[in-house]
Amino acid sequence: MRFANEAAETVFRVLDKCTRELEPDGPWRWRCVLQNGVCLPISASVNEGFLQLACRPAGTRRSTGSLERALLGNSALPGGVKLALNAASRDLHLRADIALLDETQLLDRLRWSLDGFHEGHGLLRSLDSQESCAVKAEKTATVTNLGALLRETSWTFTERGPNDFSAELDAESVVPARVALVEDQLTFSAELVRCAAEEMTRRSLALFLLTASGALRLARAYAVQTESEWCAGFQVCLPAAPAAEEIDHAMAALSFAHKMCARESNVLLDEAAACCYLAARDLPTNHKPQEGMEN
Repeated sequence: MRFANEAAETVFRVLDKCTRELEPDGPWRWRCVLQNGVCLPISASVNEGFLQLACRPAGTRRSTGSLERALLGNSALPGGVKLALNAASRDLHLRADIALLDETQLLDRLRWSLDGFHEGHGLLRSLDSQESCAVKAEKTATVTNLGALLRETSWTFTERGPNDFSAELDAESVVPARVALVEDQLTFSAELVRCAAEEMTRRSLALFLLTASGALRLARAYAVQTESEWCAGFQVCLPAAPAAEEIDHAMAALSFAHKMCARESNVLLDEAAACCYLAARDLPTNHKPQEGMEN
């Protein structure tokens, strides 16, 4: 088989080691199957120095309620994997992006991400249940000096506590990005909104942010819920000891996601705007106007 360049040849070799039934699907694109208890069809492509992976199971069009659970579940998925929404079909699918540095790094990252696809598939199958899906994460050795690793990058980080740092985004962000070791992952988080957990706001944010996740590289939408409020934003997850270039990519991806989505996310905090957005996306709100309001 002839390859366009060395990068394409490297990607093919690594995919061939980790998947089955690998075959070309166009320029810089391949189809393969991941098997580990369940067979998952994976599409792989190379674009602008990244390997992009996607798994699109059939029959994954979801209600707004299940989209909320998908947004909440994203924050716990391992392997840098995310649930994202296709803007046209509203089908949920699994995605991951891996920076191409060298063959050893690519092999490690691909194995890490493919494990995450299995966890993501379990989450995807659980979404129609009202019960939350427990995503398993195994603890592994962590970075002995996270501060030294962060200082190798082009960003300035401030230490908040043990293995916990913050950094200003390259965006008009009121809240700085947070960088922390969570289980076996180095997690970069950028908060967009924090609000009361009103139904229309939750549903519109889930629809908007999961759709944005489908178009953004590396960054995944997430939400965390308490009894009184929702916090929603974007994350990038890397292994516990990434390369400095990967950290640079993570911070750049968070900055771009914030620039693209912060204003719209805050607009959706208004209940009327949230209802209009859901209606424009052709999703029922099941929302009754308050007495005295015009329809």
